[in-house]
Amino acid sequence: MLDIRKIFSIGQNSIIRHVVQKSDTAGNYSKELNELLATPACIGMVIKAAVETVDPYLPEGFISIGHSTEFTHTAATSLGMTITVKTSIIELGEHEIVMKIDAWDEQGEVGYGMHRRSVVEQDALLKKARQRTRFLTNQKI
Repeated sequence: MLDIRKIFSIGQNSIIRHVVQKSDTAGNYSKELNELLATPACIGMVIKAAVETVDPYLPEGFISIGHSTEFTHTAATSLGMTITVKTSIIELGEHEIVMKIDAWDEQGEVGYGMHRRSVVEQDALLKKARQRTRFLTNQKI
Protein backbone atom coordinates (compact mmCIF):
# COMPACT_ATOMS: atom_id res chain seq x y z
CA MET A 1 0.00 0.00 0.00
CA LEU A 2 1.30 3.44 -0.97
CA ASP A 3 1.65 5.98 1.87
CA ILE A 4 1.93 9.44 0.32
CA ARG A 5 3.25 10.90 3.57
CA LYS A 6 6.57 9.29 2.59
CA ILE A 7 6.58 11.03 -0.82
CA PHE A 8 5.33 14.57 -0.16
CA SER A 9 6.00 17.26 2.38
CA ILE A 10 4.06 20.16 3.83
CA GLY A 11 4.85 23.31 1.86
CA GLN A 12 5.53 21.54 -1.44
CA ASN A 13 3.98 23.69 -4.17
CA SER A 14 3.60 24.62 -7.82
CA ILE A 15 2.94 27.91 -9.54
CA ILE A 16 1.08 28.45 -12.83
CA ARG A 17 1.23 31.76 -14.72
CA HIS A 18 -1.13 32.47 -17.58
CA VAL A 19 -1.99 35.52 -19.67
CA VAL A 20 -5.79 35.81 -19.74
CA GLN A 21 -7.07 35.01 -23.25
CA LYS A 22 -10.54 35.55 -24.73
CA SER A 23 -11.30 31.85 -24.13
CA ASP A 24 -10.66 32.36 -20.38
CA THR A 25 -13.19 35.14 -19.98
CA ALA A 26 -16.63 35.18 -18.43
CA GLY A 27 -17.94 36.18 -21.87
CA ASN A 28 -18.52 32.45 -22.31
CA TYR A 29 -21.28 32.85 -19.68
CA SER A 30 -22.33 36.51 -19.97
CA LYS A 31 -21.55 38.78 -22.92
CA GLU A 32 -21.28 41.76 -20.57
CA LEU A 33 -18.25 40.18 -18.90
CA ASN A 34 -16.26 39.30 -22.02
CA GLU A 35 -13.19 41.23 -20.81
CA LEU A 36 -12.87 39.51 -17.39
CA LEU A 37 -11.39 36.20 -16.24
CA ALA A 38 -14.09 33.61 -15.53
CA THR A 39 -14.04 31.79 -12.21
CA PRO A 40 -14.17 28.35 -13.92
CA ALA A 41 -11.05 29.24 -15.94
CA CYS A 42 -9.28 30.24 -12.73
CA ILE A 43 -10.30 26.94 -11.11
CA GLY A 44 -8.94 25.12 -14.17
CA MET A 45 -5.57 26.76 -13.47
CA VAL A 46 -5.86 25.65 -9.83
CA ILE A 47 -6.33 22.05 -10.94
CA LYS A 48 -3.38 22.29 -13.34
CA ALA A 49 -1.14 23.65 -10.56
CA ALA A 50 -2.36 20.97 -8.15
CA VAL A 51 -1.61 18.18 -10.63
CA GLU A 52 1.87 19.62 -11.16
CA THR A 53 2.37 19.68 -7.39
CA VAL A 54 1.57 15.98 -7.06
CA ASP A 55 1.58 13.76 -10.14
CA PRO A 56 5.22 14.05 -11.28
CA TYR A 57 6.33 12.60 -7.93
CA LEU A 58 4.02 9.58 -7.85
CA PRO A 59 5.28 6.08 -8.60
CA GLU A 60 4.30 4.55 -11.94
CA GLY A 61 0.70 3.38 -11.98
CA PHE A 62 -0.58 6.04 -9.56
CA ILE A 63 -2.33 9.35 -10.31
CA SER A 64 -4.07 12.01 -8.30
CA ILE A 65 -7.72 12.90 -8.70
CA GLY A 66 -9.42 16.01 -7.42
CA HIS A 67 -12.47 15.55 -5.29
CA SER A 68 -13.22 18.98 -3.90
CA THR A 69 -12.36 22.61 -4.55
CA GLU A 70 -13.43 25.61 -2.53
CA PHE A 71 -12.49 28.88 -4.22
CA THR A 72 -13.40 32.47 -3.43
CA HIS A 73 -12.88 34.80 -6.39
CA THR A 74 -12.18 38.18 -4.76
CA ALA A 75 -11.24 40.53 -7.63
CA ALA A 76 -11.57 40.83 -11.39
CA THR A 77 -8.65 40.13 -13.74
CA SER A 78 -8.89 41.69 -17.19
CA LEU A 79 -8.15 40.22 -20.59
CA GLY A 80 -4.39 40.45 -21.25
CA MET A 81 -3.36 40.49 -17.58
CA THR A 82 -1.29 37.66 -16.11
CA ILE A 83 -2.93 35.43 -13.52
CA THR A 84 -0.69 33.48 -11.16
CA VAL A 85 -2.02 30.50 -9.21
CA LYS A 86 -0.08 28.73 -6.46
CA THR A 87 -1.09 25.47 -4.80
CA SER A 88 0.74 24.50 -1.60
CA ILE A 89 0.39 21.26 0.35
CA ILE A 90 -0.87 22.02 3.86
CA GLU A 91 -2.04 18.58 5.01
CA LEU A 92 -1.23 14.97 4.17
CA GLY A 93 -3.24 11.86 4.92
CA GLU A 94 -2.48 8.31 3.89
CA HIS A 95 -4.07 8.87 0.45
CA GLU A 96 -5.35 12.46 0.56
CA ILE A 97 -3.58 15.75 -0.03
CA VAL A 98 -5.02 19.10 1.04
CA MET A 99 -3.70 22.20 -0.71
CA LYS A 100 -4.04 25.89 -0.09
CA ILE A 101 -4.85 28.00 -3.17
CA ASP A 102 -3.55 31.52 -3.72
CA ALA A 103 -4.28 33.46 -6.92
CA TRP A 104 -3.12 36.93 -7.92
CA ASP A 105 -2.48 39.22 -10.87
CA GLU A 106 -0.36 42.33 -11.39
CA GLN A 107 -2.64 44.29 -9.04
CA GLY A 108 -2.77 41.82 -6.13
CA GLU A 109 -4.95 39.01 -4.79
CA VAL A 110 -7.76 37.72 -6.98
CA GLY A 111 -8.71 34.57 -5.09
CA TYR A 112 -7.98 31.95 -2.46
CA GLY A 113 -9.24 28.61 -1.27
CA MET A 114 -8.61 24.90 -0.69
CA HIS A 115 -8.27 21.91 -3.00
CA ARG A 116 -8.28 18.22 -2.07
CA ARG A 117 -6.83 15.41 -4.14
CA SER A 118 -6.65 11.68 -3.57
CA VAL A 119 -3.91 9.39 -4.83
CA VAL A 120 -5.28 6.28 -6.54
CA GLU A 121 -4.13 3.42 -8.70
CA GLN A 122 -4.78 4.43 -12.28
CA ASP A 123 -5.84 0.95 -13.46
CA ALA A 124 -8.37 0.58 -10.64
CA LEU A 125 -9.86 4.00 -11.39
CA LEU A 126 -10.18 3.25 -15.09
CA LYS A 127 -11.72 -0.16 -14.37
CA LYS A 128 -14.40 1.45 -12.19
CA ALA A 129 -15.09 4.08 -14.84
CA ARG A 130 -15.49 1.41 -17.54
CA GLN A 131 -17.90 -0.51 -15.29
CA ARG A 132 -20.03 2.60 -14.89
CA THR A 133 -19.97 3.19 -18.64
CA ARG A 134 -21.04 -0.40 -19.35
CA PHE A 135 -23.96 0.05 -16.97
CA LEU A 136 -25.12 3.11 -18.91
CA THR A 137 -24.76 1.47 -22.32
CA ASN A 138 -26.81 -1.52 -21.14
CA GLN A 139 -29.75 0.66 -20.06
CA LYS A 140 -32.72 0.98 -22.38
CA ILE A 141 -34.15 4.44 -22.54
